[in-house]
Amino acid sequence: MQFKHEKDKMLFTLLHPVLIMIYADLHWYARSRHFTELVITETVTTLEEDKKLNRTSSSHRQCRAIDIRTKDLDPFLVADLVNYINNKKEYKRFHYLSNNGQKRLAYWHNNGNGDHLHLAIHSQFGLVSE
Repeated sequence: MQFKHEKDKMLFTLLHPVLIMIYADLHWYARSRHFTELVITETVTTLEEDKKLNRTSSSHRQCRAIDIRTKDLDPFLVADLVNYINNKKEYKRFHYLSNNGQKRLAYWHNNGNGDHLHLAIHSQFGLVSE
């Protein structure tokens, strides 16, 4: 497993165990199917960090989300990763509801500004109260 920051490597074990399991599945899929090593760029954050990034969701503060670097990955590979993890029947009950009403685990933020894959579970699994 690779991390962009040492801080996130240390905070990884604070994440919800279900999120860690889902990430492990996605990580294994990326390695075995695409021979690609995923890099985690964000795990647990503070309110101050979220404000700096203009985040509206508390998912990182609640230990139920991670971000994965995509800037060096082929778009078709990223789309396959999103499709793979979002469509696993075993994980449907962990899907979060997006701002536009879509149920999912993964969303690809690819607007050219810090492109990443956001992997999260539903807010009912949040570990830290606001």
